[in-house]
Amino acid sequence: MSAVKNSKTKKNVTIRDIFYLPFKFYTTVGIKLFHWDEYDIMTKWQKFIMAVTLINLAISFTFKVSYIIVDEFENTVHMTEWSLYMSFATNGFFKTLSVVWGRKTLDRVLKTLERLFPRNDKERRDFKMVEGYEYIQYHSRIMVYSHWTIALMFMSFPIVQSSVEYIQRRVFVQRLPYILSYPFDTSSDTAYVCAYATQFMGGFTLSCYFLGSDTLLLHTVYMVVLNFKYLCFRIVNFEPKDYDQDMNELKDVLEKHYLLNDLAKSVNNVFSLSILLNYMISIMVIVLIGVQIITGSELFDFIKFVGFFASATIQVYYVCLMSTLLMERSAEVGESLMGQKWYMADVRYQRMLTLAIARSQRPAHLTAFKFFMISMESFSNLMTTAYQFFTLLQSRMEEEGF
Repeated sequence: MSAVKNSKTKKNVTIRDIFYLPFKFYTTVGIKLFHWDEYDIMTKWQKFIMAVTLINLAISFTFKVSYIIVDEFENTVHMTEWSLYMSFATNGFFKTLSVVWGRKTLDRVLKTLERLFPRNDKERRDFKMVEGYEYIQYHSRIMVYSHWTIALMFMSFPIVQSSVEYIQRRVFVQRLPYILSYPFDTSSDTAYVCAYATQFMGGFTLSCYFLGSDTLLLHTVYMVVLNFKYLCFRIVNFEPKDYDQDMNELKDVLEKHYLLNDLAKSVNNVFSLSILLNYMISIMVIVLIGVQIITGSELFDFIKFVGFFASATIQVYYVCLMSTLLMERSAEVGESLMGQKWYMADVRYQRMLTLAIARSQRPAHLTAFKFFMISMESFSNLMTTAYQFFTLLQSRMEEEGF
């Protein structure tokens, strides 16, 4: 493990390394959101994969929605399961749709980040590029592993459970990962295999949508954070020379600060809907997990949905963490300006510095579709709100005798 880390440490990390993981999720299901250069084009294979996965999703969504029209839920637990599956599918789809809508803005953001990327060894050291790369990779993997563990559990357990029962009792019970209503009988072997395969493909596709959007948000925000940190480094290490040189340096700092704030706003415009959906789905998941606990469910179903809750919570946590880092690092620009060696500079420079400090007082941040600011405080509020909904639902269900 250390050997792998050391080899990566010695490597010159590039902007493509930073964004390899998010774009890998999208290209796996045939989506090409961004082109680094004229040679980075969408292949015929990717177009084919995208067509197949989108057709499968459209059919699966139709069959899922039709369930509430043509079938009846067995009980409250069954209805809860359908709602959780539907919320997961809707969230994953709209996350990617919001990114596709904002792909032109995203293109401008990534091209700007590429232009700001450190070009030589000294800049990389000052930028702390390797440390930043390892940090975002580590936390992204936590989110990815937690999500895939639960996703594969949902998609694989029905066939595993049926196989174990077949070995024990010589009876194979046909189970499917998700609750859909098919216009044909799935009891035949061919129909069952087809239904299971398409559901597995749909779950895999939505997981790639989910993780592609969330990791892209994390990596993009963190690159802006690293640029703010590097800007603060430049300010703190400022050495006054003559008035013209000092003013040119201050002008460049202010232009970079304005540019980074603009990048943060652009990132927020692209991902704000995705962030809001994360919050809403997390509250819904916590409440529906409560229904599972109150009404009673099989042990493994309970474990699955607790895992679902943990995965959703981790995703929201990391979004809040990145927004908090963005606020803190952007706020440090003003503090760095006040802490530099301004007292050794020309008086005219000192006067201009007060204006620069005033302009840097509003930190950059993320919002949930402009409804509220994202931070670790909002994460705490989310958990509190979800618990309040849960206790309210519990009281209501107890009154009605559930």
